[in-house]
Amino acid sequence: MGYIHVSMLLAMVMVFVTPMVLADDNTPIPEAKPQAEQWFKTNVAPLPSRKGLDPALVAAEASPRTINVNQKGGEFKTLTDALKSIPEKNTKRVIIKMAPGEYKEKVTIDKKKPFITLMGDPKAMPVLTYDGTAAQYGTVNSASLIILSDYFIAVNIIVKNSAPKPDGKRKGAQALAMRISGNNAAFYNCKFHGFQDTLCDDAGNHFFKDCYIEGTFDFIFGSGTSMYLDTQLHAVGDGIKVISAHAGKSAEEKSGYSFVHCKVTGDGGGIYLGRSWKSHPKVVYAYTEMSSLVNPTGWKANKVAAHDKTVFYGEYKCTGPGSHTAKRVPFTQDIDENEANRFLSLGYIKGSSWLLPPPGFKMGYISPSIVAFIVAFILPVVLATDTAPIPEVRAQIPQWFKTNVAPYSQRKGTLDPALDAAEAARIIVTVNQKGGANFKSINEAIKSIPIGNKKRVIIKLAPGIYTEKVTVDVGRPFVTLLGQPGSQTVLTYHGTAAQYGTVESATLIIWSDYFMAANLIIKNTSPMPKPGSQGQALAMRINGDYAAFYTCSFYGFQDTLCDDKGNHFFKDCYIEGTYDFIFGRGASLYLNTKLHAVGDGLRVITAQSRQSNTEQNGYTFVHCKITGTGTGIYLGRSWMSHPKVIYAFTEMTSVVNPSGWRENFNRAYDKTVFYGEYKCFGPGSHQEKRVPYTQDVDQNEVRPFLTLGYIKGSKWLLPPPKY
Repeated sequence: MGYIHVSMLLAMVMVFVTPMVLADDNTPIPEAKPQAEQWFKTNVAPLPSRKGLDPALVAAEASPRTINVNQKGGEFKTLTDALKSIPEKNTKRVIIKMAPGEYKEKVTIDKKKPFITLMGDPKAMPVLTYDGTAAQYGTVNSASLIILSDYFIAVNIIVKNSAPKPDGKRKGAQALAMRISGNNAAFYNCKFHGFQDTLCDDAGNHFFKDCYIEGTFDFIFGSGTSMYLDTQLHAVGDGIKVISAHAGKSAEEKSGYSFVHCKVTGDGGGIYLGRSWKSHPKVVYAYTEMSSLVNPTGWKANKVAAHDKTVFYGEYKCTGPGSHTAKRVPFTQDIDENEANRFLSLGYIKGSSWLLPPPGFKMGYISPSIVAFIVAFILPVVLATDTAPIPEVRAQIPQWFKTNVAPYSQRKGTLDPALDAAEAARIIVTVNQKGGANFKSINEAIKSIPIGNKKRVIIKLAPGIYTEKVTVDVGRPFVTLLGQPGSQTVLTYHGTAAQYGTVESATLIIWSDYFMAANLIIKNTSPMPKPGSQGQALAMRINGDYAAFYTCSFYGFQDTLCDDKGNHFFKDCYIEGTYDFIFGRGASLYLNTKLHAVGDGLRVITAQSRQSNTEQNGYTFVHCKITGTGTGIYLGRSWMSHPKVIYAFTEMTSVVNPSGWRENFNRAYDKTVFYGEYKCFGPGSHQEKRVPYTQDVDQNEVRPFLTLGYIKGSKWLLPPPKY
């Protein structure tokens, strides 16, 4: 059989074994710049992982060919010659690899030659340069590089126009570096140098990432629909400097420029963000760093007064001294989150159907035996990662969760084998107190599950109040209690420590592994205990391993939730209590959960009971919110010698005690507790009066507490089923 080229292998993998990922046109670019790269990886996956792409593009990418250009010798010595070798109506991706050097050519890529990529070496970027001017060629045809074709990509290329800077006297001194008039074009790590009219972003959907654009006046202009991500906009010269002149001519046009996580720099001062060359320009800057060189008015005054009502100039959560809006022109748009999100997603450039990442390195050849192995054994799965931290920006939690906690259909073969088998054989039983279901009580449904159960059993509960004391035995794993979203499905009982013992007083006790609950309210309705009484009354005790709780509420007073043992995950939950209302030795991650303290006595949220440095357990609260009645709530106390509790990105209201953590009764515990706070906010988060043994947690130290690895989640954590 011989050897098979990697392109053929990739095509085989794409067709037969690779999971298809639908790029998301709706997920906005995150506000936190470090998370933008993860957004890109998630939404702009390579071809083998994509579905929903334009059919012509899929066909072209399936059989790419590479040609080389090197002025010192190679297939071609000029870029122009290489382009001429590509036939009209080309249907294959052609990657033109340019050796380092300066190419003095004026290049046009004809409309009939789509699917072309220009690719340079990132460590020695090739330079394409020419000195064309408007006087010689007309403004838009003066460009060193003109692209008229669709599906163009450029990577690691410098494009210049070396004509002299316009002096205000010479007519036709405009000199473009590039004009992009084709549709569905992407530019990665490219640099564009010129003066007036550097970049004609003319027509079509375009994407620029990690680029640099330099000029003086209108140095990005045209009617393109373009997103510029993490790109530096650098104004040079000492005259009037304007970055953009978007040429929208009517409110119906769908074009515009979106600058996201960009940086505005330059020489001198007085840089304008844009001007109204035409009547309906649309330009938005979001999360962009603006230096002090930006003109305080932001945007150039309109020469035509009527344009004050037709321009769309928006700024959203920009930073730096040039971002202050107090002196902005009155026609600057007041953009809210919903409005901004239109300009922050791939949908703005219809990217899910065409945008691909830059091509990677050549992999060479692979033996047929390896091909056979890949085809035979690689499963169409998505691997959850135990190392990706929860983002700092709360709005990005859904995307993090979606990426790292994919459904079972995308995780086959990566989960614990027993869980994998159980999820493949789901059973649904129903409970309704009013009848018309398999059972009228939760206990009856639980008892129907055989000891040694090996299948996922989803118990769908009709709305209502179930007054039951429920125990899920250790011999009944893979149980899910599922309530109806938006409805009141309440499990309640009134057990107390005096009746059952503290940990046995819980309304719901879970001994089994792989338990899940969603959309439930779990209460202990015993009265608030009096001091000194055995009035502890648990809502829930979770003692099994690998348990997840979604949109659940837990109500009690002292000892509401016994997070007793095992790896657990709580998301979008609510937990209410008075003293030690989350306690035990669990290793648990609480995400986007509200912790609400009630009553007027001594109130403590956690009593984590780790007893040595070797124990791998603890509680981590991420993007949570602490509220309550009165003041003086403690974040935790040392019930045992080595408690480990972290609060990260958590909102702490003024009800939190300024000392944060309750003083240790045993002073030796001052050296053994691990109490950490990281980038929390709100009036209760101030550190000045914290107890001295609060941990000084840095970014590296907090990271393990922000990942699924803390609860070994990649092997077991799944999203909740639909009702």
